[in-house]
Amino acid sequence: MDRLADKLNKIPAQPGVYIFKDDKNAVLYVGKAKNLRSRVRSYFSETDNRFLIPFLKARIKDLEFIVTDTEKEALLLENNLIKKYQPRYNLRLRDDKTYFHLKLTTSEKFPRLLLTRRPDKSRDMVFGPFASSKKVKETISLLLKLFPLRRCESRRFILRERPCLNYEIGKCPGPCAGKISENDYQSLVESVIKFLRGQGKEVLQDLTAQMKTASEKMEFEKAARLRDQIQAIQYTLEKQKVEVNLPLDRDALGYYREADRAVIFRLGYRNGVLILGHPYFLRGIKLDDPETLGSFLKQLYLSQNFIPREILVPFQIEDQDLLQEWLSEQAKHKVEIMVPERGDKAGQVQLANANAKQALLTSREKEKIKQDALMELKQTLRLEKIPHWIECFDISNLGEKLAVGAMVKFLDGEPDKTGYRRYRIKGVDEQNDYQMMKEVLSRRFKRALEEKQELPDLIILDGGKGQLNIALKVAQELGIKHLEIVSLAKEREIGEPMSAELKKKPERIFLPGVKDPIRIKSEPALHLLQRIRDEAHRFALTYHKKLRQKALSQSALMDIPGIGEKKKRALLKHFGSLKQIRNATLEELKSTPGISSKDAERVFNFFRTQAKSI
Repeated sequence: MDRLADKLNKIPAQPGVYIFKDDKNAVLYVGKAKNLRSRVRSYFSETDNRFLIPFLKARIKDLEFIVTDTEKEALLLENNLIKKYQPRYNLRLRDDKTYFHLKLTTSEKFPRLLLTRRPDKSRDMVFGPFASSKKVKETISLLLKLFPLRRCESRRFILRERPCLNYEIGKCPGPCAGKISENDYQSLVESVIKFLRGQGKEVLQDLTAQMKTASEKMEFEKAARLRDQIQAIQYTLEKQKVEVNLPLDRDALGYYREADRAVIFRLGYRNGVLILGHPYFLRGIKLDDPETLGSFLKQLYLSQNFIPREILVPFQIEDQDLLQEWLSEQAKHKVEIMVPERGDKAGQVQLANANAKQALLTSREKEKIKQDALMELKQTLRLEKIPHWIECFDISNLGEKLAVGAMVKFLDGEPDKTGYRRYRIKGVDEQNDYQMMKEVLSRRFKRALEEKQELPDLIILDGGKGQLNIALKVAQELGIKHLEIVSLAKEREIGEPMSAELKKKPERIFLPGVKDPIRIKSEPALHLLQRIRDEAHRFALTYHKKLRQKALSQSALMDIPGIGEKKKRALLKHFGSLKQIRNATLEELKSTPGISSKDAERVFNFFRTQAKSI
């Protein structure tokens, strides 16, 4: 504590960021301050009665601080450090990898509109997130009807000399073959951007002006096409119209909290039209409400490429004025954060609050169903405790050279993908699922013992009694006791292939020390088991396909005359993947160490011929 006291005495009265650490040097909390000395010392006084102080104060053993020139710099640094360290006592906004986004590839000369679950930080424009995959797929289908952007991937687009079938049926303007100018295509792209931002009326005005110009130039076919496009957009706007009084960009945020759980619901209005409704679920909150909502806004908007002009919140948040100033600089337009008390704005916040409450209540009901299913598993499988932590193993084996194992992890009935593991089978030279399972389980358990890790509440194996016996033997050989293991299998005859009829057959569950398999009568519990087993099977099969595709891809290079094993390795080392080699220019191929100009021409011509034949 003397070391901590010494640092407290030396901390400067300047803007900056402070980092609290525990006795293991793990980061507990990251905060920012206008005056570091005053702010940090307040944690150790008796006057700070914030909710998290008793939890945090007892664990702080060390601190670090970083001085900045301004409080705004400290705000940005704080946000980056929270993302880096994921401290226990800070609010951690989960990313939206499970939700769809729309990506407009503006980094390309002729952009495309794509679906993505992982929006990156490239020059491309991203819209979303969209909580409903069905809705976003309907949206992209509609947009491509209204604004027919190209659909082919870049490699085919670059190599194509004649327009494809999409051009012939009116679903693509044919930029690959010069059927549309770059300026006209860019007009389509700008219309998509405006439409996604809720500026449908501006799109109609632009298209109407283009139609009149085309008519004046006697380009009647183009004018008719624009007329049809205008009518389709007008019909669409009438169907999706949900307006407020003013045509502006605004987010209304609702907040509902129960104990250490909360939901923030975001209603997004673009040009006066409600186009977005999305809940964010927060767990394990130790901060008070103003700090929770303030931290959420920092993480949400400082990572987005579009910031609305107005952000409505249900109560004053921490650093409201500072965040408002910073967001205005980032957005390059004035951004206001306000707490409305009456009128339409207050009504929108109330609507967002109601959605937040309903989202948390619905989530709680779903969790109750999961907890009931876990309790049913405990009773039916005769477990010592509720299986909050479950791991499931599967083998994908279509040939011993590419055999793989996979493990998936579920926490409280939901997948925890940070705990997923893939295993390349190394010590089995024949198609023997039992020995492969033994290898995978041995590697998993040995690592847990070496690193002194806890083991899961329940292990599930995809297979019958033989797989169960293998697992029990591995545990016994390693001296692991009190490990709950079961196996799950369909009733099938020896050699019977998987079929629709087989899938309908009941599941059989094999327990240690029980001669005959049992069946689970509880549907929620059975569905949970099946879901975990199917996820393990999917994960194993995906890995197997990836390895098989990689093997096929690398062998494709060997089909090129004059390219042997040594040159194949040189190309893969330089470009990283077959896809990069396929898309490389002739000049890039010539610059590869160990590849001559003739070799480069052979590779370039091989893939160009291959693409034309597709």
